[in-house]
Amino acid sequence: MLKRKKRFFLLASLMVLLVGLVSVFSSRYLYETSLREQKIRLYELVESQASLASELAWVALHLETDLKVTTARDLLLQHLSRAYKNSLVEGSTCEFSIAKRTGDNVEFLVVNGEIVQEGAEIKYISFDSPYAEPMKKALNGESGTIVGLDSSGVEVLAAYTPLSLQFGVLGMVAKNDLEAIRAPFIQANLIVFGVGLVLTSIFLFVFFRLSEPIFKDIQQSEKQYRDVVEGARNLILRVLANGTISFANSYANTLLLHEKGSLVGQDLSQFIVKDVSVKAEDILTRMVESQKFQYETEICLPDGTHKWISWVARVISDEGQPTELLCIGNESTSEHLANDARREVEERFRGIAKASPVGIIITNMEGHLLYANEQMHQLTGLNSSELIGQGWLQRIHEEERTQLLERWFSSTPVHKGRRELRLLSSEGKTAWVLGQIVELKNSTDVVVGNVVTFTDITQIKEAELAKSRLSAAIEQASEMIIIMDMDANITYVNPAFEKTTGYKRDTVIGKSPGFLNSGEQDSSIYEELWRTVTRGDVYSGRFINLKKNGKRYTQELSIGPILDGHGDIIGYVGVARDISEQLVIEAQLRQSQKLESIGELAAGIAHEINTPTQYVSSNIQFLKDSFITYEKMLEQCRELVERVMLQDDGPSCVSLREFAENLLDEKELEYLKGDIPQALNESEAGLKRVAEIVRSVKQLAHPGEMNKSYHQLNEIVRDAVTVSANEWKYVAEVVSEYDDTLHPVFCLKGEVGQVVLNLIINGAHAIEKKKLTTGEQGVISVKTYQAGAMAVLEVADTGTGIPSDVIDKIFDPFFTTKEVGKGTGQGLAIAHNVVVNMHGGKIDVSTEPGEGTTFVVRLPFESEHV
Repeated sequence: MLKRKKRFFLLASLMVLLVGLVSVFSSRYLYETSLREQKIRLYELVESQASLASELAWVALHLETDLKVTTARDLLLQHLSRAYKNSLVEGSTCEFSIAKRTGDNVEFLVVNGEIVQEGAEIKYISFDSPYAEPMKKALNGESGTIVGLDSSGVEVLAAYTPLSLQFGVLGMVAKNDLEAIRAPFIQANLIVFGVGLVLTSIFLFVFFRLSEPIFKDIQQSEKQYRDVVEGARNLILRVLANGTISFANSYANTLLLHEKGSLVGQDLSQFIVKDVSVKAEDILTRMVESQKFQYETEICLPDGTHKWISWVARVISDEGQPTELLCIGNESTSEHLANDARREVEERFRGIAKASPVGIIITNMEGHLLYANEQMHQLTGLNSSELIGQGWLQRIHEEERTQLLERWFSSTPVHKGRRELRLLSSEGKTAWVLGQIVELKNSTDVVVGNVVTFTDITQIKEAELAKSRLSAAIEQASEMIIIMDMDANITYVNPAFEKTTGYKRDTVIGKSPGFLNSGEQDSSIYEELWRTVTRGDVYSGRFINLKKNGKRYTQELSIGPILDGHGDIIGYVGVARDISEQLVIEAQLRQSQKLESIGELAAGIAHEINTPTQYVSSNIQFLKDSFITYEKMLEQCRELVERVMLQDDGPSCVSLREFAENLLDEKELEYLKGDIPQALNESEAGLKRVAEIVRSVKQLAHPGEMNKSYHQLNEIVRDAVTVSANEWKYVAEVVSEYDDTLHPVFCLKGEVGQVVLNLIINGAHAIEKKKLTTGEQGVISVKTYQAGAMAVLEVADTGTGIPSDVIDKIFDPFFTTKEVGKGTGQGLAIAHNVVVNMHGGKIDVSTEPGEGTTFVVRLPFESEHV
């Protein structure tokens, strides 16, 4: 009650102070306004008086001139003094002064309507004096208004202006005493303050009389408030900023102290903080921040038990400054434990849902999404805001979306089972998922929503699709496919196997593929095959097998291991194809190419045969003529013999001797003796050359053997050089360097010869093309030598070389850089096939455009499998 009276007294004092301030402010404002108006009026007055003085000065000047009276200045001053006295209003405080500057002094001429006589006290004032400030400004040629000291040292409001007359510059000042101006306003201010004080007293009296019932009501409310606070089953505390409790209701005292003392003056943190590093100020800050949200703390009771209190805090301020915190706490131990349990369940669910590889969503009964886990975001590529509502349904493929709504979310769902669905991501990708829906029930067993899971089965679907495609491809493949277990027993064969071998699938399952063996190949081949695949490598080769009907066929086989996910061998798979017809076709093609090459060389071969044939024919004609000569000589010899036998000794002997001397032509006999053997030798050499050419042609044109055998590479190369002579003899020189120590090569002689022939002819054609521009004879170098287990053949030419942009294509079938009619593009393709595929060798090329090309052929001495 005492505090309330003090407050009322303070209120009354404030009101009195307010009235005083209002009266002072209003009086001050009116005074300032009046002062501004006075300044304007004084300035206008002094200006009008200055104008009047200027006119009177002219009149006084004329009077001085015309009437020869006193000086014009004195006359002017007399007129102005008289005029001021006549215009002076009773009670007026306004004064006029006129002065001039005499040396360093201000000489006053007229003051307040009176002419200042010599010797007067105010006649002269020093120009440096602080007094007469308005007059000094006027004498300095300035005009205006000022609040300053006059000549007597009194503070005045003055207006001043200079008078520029014919007889000099004077200063005029009109002034009012400031005290005279202030007096009315001070008096008015005191009156207003007195009236305000009386009115305030009346108001306070009336207010106290009228508010007495209100005060009683307030007291009653306060009592009721205290009863509520004390009787409340809540902790109600008022806490200072430093954490000290300034008020605590009975319930708080009972709960926290068990009625042993009072909480007032104690630190709140000792009850609710177990971590001493946390300050009471931090707790209070958290409580303030929890004004809209309940803030829970754990308190320690005197008996050692712990309870949870849910606090709501409100700041209590005094004059805008927070002084206390009103804290209301409710015991929430059971709710806290229940919330902890619920949060733990929720955290477990969220953790499981987040870590789950399955997309999980929760929807209401209409299918509107309420929650989606991380995997669902990854499957769709959308965030929660984009999936919310039925946004997730838009990611279901349109072909399944309608059925899904009918079966899962209609008012009478047909079937809530598993379904395979296509889920579309925001990037346009499609994922196959296995969707499953489960009803979500509340604590009263009422269905309130659904939990839907989406398991990504894209890889499974793709694997199934790939498996079905693979199965179809294997079943429809034209190649034979055989799958075997670890014991090399057949577990699967495809229809192509049945078609090729004539054996049905059910008759070969469980058998070893050895029943197909024809026996024509050495067992070491099969041993090498199984050594290769059992160590994890792939084996490739050709085998001659038997069909069910006993016919032989050649198959090209690739067989390798089947590995599991750990890289362990779990079986074997072989892919084979019947190449019997292919081999025949390839042989025919090679033979055709040989004949084509021979055909191209036919004219040259004919020329090569024609030359020795011509000189054999000439020598035969020579021998024919020679034998006629011998025949004549022999006839004559017979005749001589006959004559000798018929003639007796006598004179006729002389004639016989003469006949015998002339019978033989010694010169002719000498000629025939030398030329006949030479003609025979030439004929023999010509016939040998023809035989050699024919033999070489036969070697190259022969269809060739089907099986490889040992042949001298040098012999094969020589035959090719001989047959192609007419292609190179006019454009190049063949330089050969044969290794006579070279071992025989296990090969197909005719096929290798075709390779060499093609390389020499290509070199001759390249040199011929270059010779058209240079005119120079080229060189074809042929060299054989041994390099390890390989026989090496080098064929180099000095032709045009091969352009770098086509070097990678020269072994492609039907590719040629020659003009039409010069080549078919098969030569190098066949050469590559013969060397690499048929003999397991290598063929390399190096070239320099414009300089020439070198082909290096490497053939193994022994076959990979003898």
